[in-house]
Amino acid sequence: MEDFNDYVKNGGEPIDKNLFDLVNSLASKYDGKNQNELLMAIYKEAKRGKQAGTLTNADIDNFANMLSPFLDDKKRSMLNKIVGELKKI
Repeated sequence: MEDFNDYVKNGGEPIDKNLFDLVNSLASKYDGKNQNELLMAIYKEAKRGKQAGTLTNADIDNFANMLSPFLDDKKRSMLNKIVGELKKI
């Protein structure tokens, strides 16, 4: 997977095409895997970006805001928990 940061900003603004590309990339890579494995892959990539200094809290918020409308309440709550954990890094 490319740098997580590439999917959430282009000049500081989120781009829907990048979200589509991210979802397609992850769907292909994790086809047949469960939701937890997919979430862990996203979390690990975001954590790597935070630790490298290439992913900001604003980038994480942008990504979550793009993804949130596609989720039900339970998954949105899980996403918010993950976002909170990533911002602590």
